[in-house]
Amino acid sequence: MTGHLPAAPFMADGTTALDSLGSQAVLWGLAAAVGMVVICSATWALASTHSQPHVAARAKSGILVALAGALLLGAGHTYLAWLSTGQAEAFTADPASYKAETAAPTPGVEIIDKTTDWIGAVNIARAAGGAASVAADRPLQKLAATCAAKLAADQGACPAEGQYYSVKLSPSQVVKLSAALTPAMIADWAPTFASDLSGLTDDPRVAMAAARNTRNGTAQLVFMIAVGPCPTPCTPESDGAIMPGLITHTTTAHW
Repeated sequence: MTGHLPAAPFMADGTTALDSLGSQAVLWGLAAAVGMVVICSATWALASTHSQPHVAARAKSGILVALAGALLLGAGHTYLAWLSTGQAEAFTADPASYKAETAAPTPGVEIIDKTTDWIGAVNIARAAGGAASVAADRPLQKLAATCAAKLAADQGACPAEGQYYSVKLSPSQVVKLSAALTPAMIADWAPTFASDLSGLTDDPRVAMAAARNTRNGTAQLVFMIAVGPCPTPCTPESDGAIMPGLITHTTTAHW
């Protein structure tokens, strides 16, 4: 037998439920304030009749407290209602405003950007050889992440084999992504990263991104270097082309 189950009460709109609870709390609070005013007024009258000034003074204070409480409850409820209906719409989330400027995730692939973690080690290795420091470049990082994702998912090369260095890591070697980048790794994985590029540019940019295949546990690490900032989108025209300035023309694979 087929059919539809009725919606459970706890699946109702949470905002409506909270509004209802808040309104009930305000009503009970106002009722308590009215009751306190009635009781204190009667106490004040009796105390005045029996010449008990201390009791009368306390009754007066009770009336003032009850009135102040009722005023605060009413004002607070009105203010919250104004915020809910008049102001909340101005803060409605716009998905386009917080869309991440990163490569779209490939199913079964986890992106790990290593540029920030490893660029310091790259510059230390370059300084040891007398080369100028390199800088990170966000569009180039996005291109490297997209490229790594394609390689990890076996979806082909990106953008072309001559424009990046790639290193494939087995499941037992993925731990290298959490380790420090050493000069030996740079020389083995992406030798151009330690080279003097002063003949090509005085503003070299780099990107290092990994993509882990969550199905088989392997990872693909991609290194890219360019002669300057990449435009957006950062897309070379052909293999080895200096557009937008990629100067790595070798693909290396390990293990």
